[in-house]
Amino acid sequence: MRRIGIGSLGLIGGLLLAIVVQDVLARILDQGDGAPSSAGMILGSLLPVFGLLGAVLALWLDRRARSKDTTDE
Repeated sequence: MRRIGIGSLGLIGGLLLAIVVQDVLARILDQGDGAPSSAGMILGSLLPVFGLLGAVLALWLDRRARSKDTTDE
């Protein structure tokens, strides 16, 4: 049950980070003419990539922290 909670928190954190990165990149890559560009595909793929990355990173960090706790005893 702990792994599901940690993975969910990592997923939410990754999605929030993706929203911030999308906002920053959208302002940088904006061409001003309103025409869609190839940057739209990049911005659209950030949410699932960062969400998955956040979940995997959270699980990895949790496992690493728990293994250090058991070796200290």
